[in-house]
Amino acid sequence: MVEEVLEDFGYEKERFMIAWCSAAEPDKFVEAVTKMTKRVKSLGPHRHSLAAA
Repeated sequence: MVEEVLEDFGYEKERFMIAWCSAAEPDKFVEAVTKMTKRVKSLGPHRHSLAAA
């Protein structure tokens, strides 16, 4: 559902991710942030962003 709403606003579904991590799982949190950062960097700027202009 969230992915559909994001696409309605012009965002690729790949720019969204949910990762469940508890405070006792810092390695899991770091892994999720690193994975998402790499994914967004590979997608490049959003087509409506100021950086893409």
